[in-house]
Amino acid sequence: MHVHTRHSDSTGSVGDVIRVARRRGMDGLAITDHDTLAGVEEALATDSGLIVVPGEEVSTDQGHVLALGIGRRVPGGLPAGEAIRRVKAQGGLVVIPHMSGFPVPFASRFRESDLSALPVDGLEVFSAISILGRHFLTKNMKLAERFGLAVLAGSDSHFPETVGDAYTVVEAESRDIRDILEAVRLGRTKIGCQPSRLWFKMNMIVTVLSQFLRGPRVERGNKSSVIAGVNNFGSYCARS
Repeated sequence: MHVHTRHSDSTGSVGDVIRVARRRGMDGLAITDHDTLAGVEEALATDSGLIVVPGEEVSTDQGHVLALGIGRRVPGGLPAGEAIRRVKAQGGLVVIPHMSGFPVPFASRFRESDLSALPVDGLEVFSAISILGRHFLTKNMKLAERFGLAVLAGSDSHFPETVGDAYTVVEAESRDIRDILEAVRLGRTKIGCQPSRLWFKMNMIVTVLSQFLRGPRVERGNKSSVIAGVNNFGSYCARS
């Protein structure tokens, strides 16, 4: 439910991440590049046999938001409330990723109170790229239960080798995207995960810090500059 490609800041092409997903026995994946749907469009045009959930990781003034099931790009740099409103207007789902535990603490400025104040559908309780994932998994599971949110896990893959390190099992009526999104909305999800290898985590820390030092994202036409900076859920992940 959280995979990047070269259309934003991954080292992997769309073909690369699809090949790894198939090799690891996944049914599908969500392409969620930063502030663009170009990767989604390429993946949907590929006869991969995988379910492709269209998505975007939208940059807001409070941090990143995962928009799942959208067909039109949501511009980066908007206030979080406005970005979420635009996702909802398309019938999409809103998931808060790496709310805690991302390589650096300033990656997200969403507070616990935002989970009730904003129309959020799910919480990424485990990110394979996170530091201290076990600790933050426990905290995030409690938050999801407290606010009645679907739980998701994602690889936040920026390297094709990490696709599927963490994943979400969706108990849907069919393989249709609409049924999958509705099942997520209803909280019919389980998670499976292991942390990505330390080498990938260290590379992410370097990347995030360098982007943060470059200053804020500036929208330029249709292009953007580099970003600156339902049951047995947790037993397996807590051991990893």
